[in-house]
Formats: sequence, C-alpha cells, structure tokens
Amino acid sequence: MSNQLDSFATEVDGWIQENCPQSMRTSMPVSEQVWASSEIKFPTADSKSWFDAMVSKGWCTPEWPVEYGGGGLSFEEAKILRSRLKFFGCRPAQINFGISMLGPVILEFGTDDQKKEFLPKISRGEIWWCQGFSEPGAGSDLANVSTSAKLKGDDYIISGSKIWTSEANKADWMYCLVRTAKTEKKQAGISFILLNLKQPNIEIKPIKLLSGQSPFCQVFFDDVVAKESHRIANENEGWKVAKRLLEFERTMMADLGSEGAVDIEPIKTFKNTDALNAPGQKKLHKKIIKHELRNHLIDLTMARTGIESKSGFSPAALTLKYISTEETQARWELNVASLGAGGLEIVEKSHGQKQEIAKSFFYSKAYTIAGGSSEVQLNIIAKHILGLPT
Repeated sequence: MSNQLDSFATEVDGWIQENCPQSMRTSMPVSEQVWASSEIKFPTADSKSWFDAMVSKGWCTPEWPVEYGGGGLSFEEAKILRSRLKFFGCRPAQINFGISMLGPVILEFGTDDQKKEFLPKISRGEIWWCQGFSEPGAGSDLANVSTSAKLKGDDYIISGSKIWTSEANKADWMYCLVRTAKTEKKQAGISFILLNLKQPNIEIKPIKLLSGQSPFCQVFFDDVVAKESHRIANENEGWKVAKRLLEFERTMMADLGSEGAVDIEPIKTFKNTDALNAPGQKKLHKKIIKHELRNHLIDLTMARTGIESKSGFSPAALTLKYISTEETQARWELNVASLGAGGLEIVEKSHGQKQEIAKSFFYSKAYTIAGGSSEVQLNIIAKHILGLPT
C-alpha cells in the first residue's frame, strides 16, 4: 500500500471513530434497517446520525462523481473505505437498490439530464426503488415480457403487470422492462423505463410467503404514464441495460451483508444450543466449519473479481451469484440444525433469535430464484465459462 493510501486509511479510521456511534457498530436486526425512501424513517437517533454523516461525505456512493452526490474516491480508496467500515463492524447507513443496481446503470447508459435528476437523490436515499422485470409469463424467460408501453407525445402509456416485485408496496419508483415493439427476436423490442409509482391506475398486491413476510408483490398497470425522457438508452435497446443491471444485482446478491441482510453465525447458534453432546453434533460442527471456510473463499473471490472487473470482464463474476446464494441457504439450514429437534418454530409464534432464524430460513429459499434461478446461473456458467453447447 502506498503512503497516500496509508494516510487515507488512517483518515478513514479517525472519521469512523468520530462519526459512527457505537450502536451502529453492532449487527443490525430487520427492525432497525434504514431503507431509502421519500418518507425515510430512522428507528433511532444514532441511525439518523450515522446516515447523515455518510451522506454528507458521499460515502454511501464512494466512487460516484461528487457532482452526483458521490465521494469521488478512486477504486483503491473505495476498497479501503469498505474494508475499514467492515473492520469496525459498521452497519450500512441505508439499504438502497438504487445504489447497488440502478445507479451504476444510469452512470453507464443515462443522459446527463437523467444523471442530474436521479443520481443525487439516489445517493441521498430520497427514493425507494423496486425492480419490475418478472411477469406471470416471463420469469426465467425474461425476454418474454408483454407489459406494453406505447409512445403518445412525450409520454409512454403502460399497461400490463409485474410479479415477484420486491417491496413494490413501499416503493416510490420502479425501473422496469416494457415491450415497445413486437419483433421476431423478442429481446429487440424491449425498453428500460423509470416509472413513478405515485400515480393513479396502479394496483399493488403483496404476496405472503412461508416466512410470514410479504416482501414480494404483483403490480398491475392500467394506462399508467411514464415520461419518454425517463427511458434509459434508446427505444427497443433496453435488453442490454437489463443484462448489465442483472450483473450488478447478482453481485449484490453474492454480498447480501452489504445490503443489510440479517446474519446469524451458525457456530454461535451451535455453541448456545442445549444439545452440544447429542448424537451427530460433532458431524454438524464439522459441517459448520467447512461452511465458514467456503464463505471465506467466496469473500476472497469477490475481492478478486472487483479488481479484475476494473480491467475488463471477470469470468468469476458469473459464478458468484450461484455459489453465494446456495451457501446462504446452507447457512440458515445449519442454523436450524443447530437449534436441535423442534428448533424451527412457526414465525408468528416464535420470538427473539429463534424467530429471526425461522424468518431467514424460509426467506432464504427465494435467494436461489431471485435474480436468475440457480438452474439459469448454471446454464450461464456452462455457456460463457466452460464453452459448452446450449
């Protein structure tokens, strides 16, 4: 590390010590997550203080240009910042799909006006975004989207529906795929549009899951209006934008902790159980240790992928979503196993850590579906890394 980067790391450490309250250096329960929103809510005074400090430095989006609300840091500086935040156990100041997925796409494909309109608001946590990709007839075959958008003057008139839309019932805006032309090649007639959800003729129905939560929704559009100026890239060229965004989504899903996902270490659950000497516990302990080693390897691969991506495409990036979400499911299965017989309780009747484990165990089943199922990811790996015929 150069002297300049050494000095920056020292500066970051001092800033964290001064600005990050001790309560923000602990694991974050779901009830204390801070979601970006036009009606943003802070569960504690410390969470607002930490949010304000990070936003004022532009460190929620450290590599974005300063004029768009970012920190203007280099790749190496941003890497140091993230590592020091992780070292001190700092919570994410905000959970924001705009930062992890949409923002990078706007930086790459957006016009100057779009960047000025949306990026500062995203960095400051002023918009809750949701993703409108999947439809009842377009899941793994995403190019089969049928929600239509017809240009009338300076506006698109949108009709159709989206499904499995995370947090749509709380969101302010949606970035979505719509069909703007019927073409022989389905991908060629798709456009990528930013849609304000605070308008008439939109119906949102939550979908209740096994976990007792309802983060997913179905959304219905009946002649809803979106500005032509809010289309990202040219008309009928939304597929390339969507593919790029899915890369960011899959990277995010490979690092769920950065998005504030609840994490309970299986080894801690195991050590706190009343059945340490029960039959099979030594075998379970070995499984947990192997899992932690695999998690460490995933972290190292993510770091290497970030470096490789700066100089071009990193093939390892294609594997991360698959291996990390599969491992996340294994993590919650190990937590449940560590609770012993009868440890998995009904969410509504449970409480404390057992309730968190039950909710996360059930919800983790969605990880290998969202953002492209594991089967789809294996096909991508086979085609683009192994060069196998499809």
